[in-house]
Amino acid sequence: MSAQLTVQGTRPRTGTNTTSRATLRTRPLSQRFLIRSWEYIPAVRITVLILRMLAVLVLAVEGIALLSISNWWGLPLLAVAFAVVPVSFWVFTTAAKGWPAR
Repeated sequence: MSAQLTVQGTRPRTGTNTTSRATLRTRPLSQRFLIRSWEYIPAVRITVLILRMLAVLVLAVEGIALLSISNWWGLPLLAVAFAVVPVSFWVFTTAAKGWPAR
């Protein structure tokens, strides 16, 4: 039982997604910037990932279309599209693990 106690001596709340501002301030900076508290809800997390992947698909198609007509603005679109993919999956997997321990 003592392994389940937090620093304050209270049991951690299981099954809840609410987090205090003090707890949010203890998280790594990258998580505070990229992961919103509502992304810890499984259904929302999956929906956000699907929307991000659709945005990547749109950016990639537009980039390829621009490059096919010899417009070099397609290169930055492709770069952004392929940069969003690993960040999106990192956010998804990190949020799936839940808040990290202090």
